[in-house]
Amino acid sequence: MKEANTEPLSTSNEVEEKRVLGKIIKIHPDGFGFVSTREIPFTKIFFHWTSLENNINFLELKFGTKVSFIAQKLPDKGWRAIKIKLEEG
Repeated sequence: MKEANTEPLSTSNEVEEKRVLGKIIKIHPDGFGFVSTREIPFTKIFFHWTSLENNINFLELKFGTKVSFIAQKLPDKGWRAIKIKLEEG
């Protein structure tokens, strides 16, 4: 298996200001879901509908929708996606 040519994101508690590309992998009707990215392999990254930007309608998101976001590491809770934007393609 070929490894991705990306640097891993920091695991510090500060917001990583690097925008990464990913896809929606799960949507829950209660207003949250999960995204994935090659930058943090094998990880489901939580997001809440309040993290969507540019008037994105949560109810119109689907599995596989391409997005970009900023990944934030939360102490003892894992990753969270913030400032989520839709990507073309």
